[in-house]
Amino acid sequence: MRATLRLGRIRGIELGAHWSVLVIGGLLAFGLSGGVVDGVLWAVVVPTVLLFLGSLLAHELGHSLVAQRNGMRVRGITLWMLGGVAQLEGRMPTAGSEFRIAAAGPAVSYLLAAGFFGLWNVAGALGAPDLVGQAFEWLAFVNIVLGTFNLIPAAPLDGGRILASAVWGVTGDRTRAEVVATRVGQGFGALLIALGVLGTVVRVPYVSLWTALMGLFVYRTATVELAHARFEGLFGDRTVGDVMTPEPETVRGWMTVQSYADELTTTPARHRALPVLGWDGTILGVVTLDRLARVPIAQRTSIRVQDVALPMSMVGTATPDEKLLATAGRFALGELGLLLVFDADRLAGIVTQSDLHDAPTAVVATATPVV
Repeated sequence: MRATLRLGRIRGIELGAHWSVLVIGGLLAFGLSGGVVDGVLWAVVVPTVLLFLGSLLAHELGHSLVAQRNGMRVRGITLWMLGGVAQLEGRMPTAGSEFRIAAAGPAVSYLLAAGFFGLWNVAGALGAPDLVGQAFEWLAFVNIVLGTFNLIPAAPLDGGRILASAVWGVTGDRTRAEVVATRVGQGFGALLIALGVLGTVVRVPYVSLWTALMGLFVYRTATVELAHARFEGLFGDRTVGDVMTPEPETVRGWMTVQSYADELTTTPARHRALPVLGWDGTILGVVTLDRLARVPIAQRTSIRVQDVALPMSMVGTATPDEKLLATAGRFALGELGLLLVFDADRLAGIVTQSDLHDAPTAVVATATPVV
């Protein structure tokens, strides 16, 4: 989730909000006011909505600050329509760290609920207008709901992280723990979707299409995290250099397509995708045999290989010492499904899908079986 509004920085953590926060803020304000146009009412409603959004931010800051204390880097926090997201970099150091980081968010929400409950009582004792007391009461209630909902043991919710930390602590297997938590998350998300749709049809109180939307978010996020957990289980701490094909075959970009086709008749290419060299020895891009074959026969003597190649802007790249996990998303760049590996601006290797399929065999032999 990319922030579209910057809110500042705390302890080196970038704070931002997605544009959808304006939508949820407007809907909340309209719902709390009942659509009534009243200056006094809106003078209370608007600060209440801002305090609610501040509560979401505080919840995520709880995660982030504890993550920093446990040696993790926090890229930023983004508020959006369905809550907030703290972007933590790297893997959880230990099961205990994962528990502390996950539990920090709900703990902050419960502390805020206690604070707003206290303000509600103070407002009543001081004879403040009923609207002010009701605002504090509502804020206390929603923070209790926020903390409690997040404790449901289903990833990506905080309770799912706590469940994962418990399974990890008992079994010693990080991957098994994440698979269990994300599987539960998928089931919980599917349940929310079903309840949301059914509740809308038969008019079940407190259940609506909003519930289904929450369920869809939980299910999709859990599915993504399940795939990541399995990928992590296969490759662990392996680096790009561990699986790459070193010194890959290249093709001279200034050759015509026909000239290269003539070469292939005597020296077949070892790979279907080939890095393309420029005159100065730099890599201009990657060309596939399929792209070359699609060039019309009549034009092959005038079109150069580099004219057909995909530019480097459409090719994923990596360095030999990078972790494979960190490069997973780059394989989807362009249409190739590969990475070019550079070491100090020198083409050192190439990683293809077949390299990834062959690599796990060495990992699975030393890993605990995953259910």
